[in-house]
Amino acid sequence: MNPVLVVVAAGTGVAGAVLLYLASPQQSWRAAGPWPARARGWPGGLCVLASLLALLQLLGALAAAFTWLTLLMLVWSVMPFAGAWRARHRKRANR
Repeated sequence: MNPVLVVVAAGTGVAGAVLLYLASPQQSWRAAGPWPARARGWPGGLCVLASLLALLQLLGALAAAFTWLTLLMLVWSVMPFAGAWRARHRKRANR
């Protein structure tokens, strides 16, 4: 297993999931709201696709898909809680 490819797959997967979360209208990370509608999902989608392609080079198809989806679910499960923590911290700083 190539360690560089593992880091690339994990890094682009996490970055893509975060970018897709930030493109959502219901996200709580950005006080200004989601990104502009025109280029909302493209950067995240390309990163997520690159992550899947890197994982396919490392693992079999089924194992790569399972690992990829698990990584995305993990990031998308943590992001709302981290956003709520950040909003609470932002509110305390404004007092």
